[in-house]
Amino acid sequence: MYKKLQNYLRDFFAFNQTEIKGFIFLILLVSLLIFFTFIFDYIPEKQNVVSSVDSKKIEELIAKIEIKEASESRRTKKNIFSDKYSKEIDFTESSKTINLFTFDPNLASVGDLTKLGIPTLLSERIVKYRSKGGVFRKKEDLLKIYSFPNSLYQKLAPYIILSNTQSTVKNTEVEKLVTTNEVKSNVIKETFKVQVFDLNRADTNDLKKLKGIASKRAIRIIQEREKLGGFYSVEQVRYIWGLDSLSIDELLKYGRVNNPSIRKIKINEVTLEEFKHPYLRPYIAKAIIAYRQQHGNFSSKKDLENIKLLDAQTLEKLLPYLSF
Repeated sequence: MYKKLQNYLRDFFAFNQTEIKGFIFLILLVSLLIFFTFIFDYIPEKQNVVSSVDSKKIEELIAKIEIKEASESRRTKKNIFSDKYSKEIDFTESSKTINLFTFDPNLASVGDLTKLGIPTLLSERIVKYRSKGGVFRKKEDLLKIYSFPNSLYQKLAPYIILSNTQSTVKNTEVEKLVTTNEVKSNVIKETFKVQVFDLNRADTNDLKKLKGIASKRAIRIIQEREKLGGFYSVEQVRYIWGLDSLSIDELLKYGRVNNPSIRKIKINEVTLEEFKHPYLRPYIAKAIIAYRQQHGNFSSKKDLENIKLLDAQTLEKLLPYLSF
């Protein structure tokens, strides 16, 4: 068979002995390559996927999955609560006859509020807000009550009447909370001209000189300042829970932030357990730490912008408290 092939190649191609051997070797080599190409399709691949993948990429994927699950879980709980609450409002309004009449939210009882179509839960929340010293100084302040529907407010707005003097605003529950010190502070406010002051250095006595701010609100402002690590802008008082429009206006009018000394967070050294701030949600803090572990230390704001869970508004509020 081999000699016949040699004779055929010599007669047809006019090859010499060396060229015949080379040609036959080339044919065998090509045949083997074609053969092994088909054989490899049937050979099972080795399970070395995990070892060939970079460990950092695995950690990155795990972190993203955990963050996504936490975000979806939180969103689901929020939707469940919203649905539950909205159903409660619908049930209350449909089961009672709504009787619209003029009322003062600073004086109305729970019974009066429910007759107006306000759910019992919200009516109790309004009275509780007043019992803690809260005062409705304008109609829109009613929307500051947590989860108060805007549609319901639009129906009630024409019937809201607010007292002009502070003495008529106070009800019996508020009067129980008024102490001798607060009465003295009110006298000081009327007789002493308030001076501009630094919010980062003010104490409770400085804050109580302002209209609408008594002991509890003054303490709350100081506590918020400590949690934040100091104010870098007067506008931050707008986000302090429990302050009404009058208190905020007074703080913006007389409060200043001069050469703020902010307590900074070392973003490249802080641990997940230590990374806590009022402007930062836990799952976002976890995303920042995970990104740092995967990509290295942060050098500027631009690096933080690459974190998808960290929105621009939160980043702007948080940035003054970070050091790179």
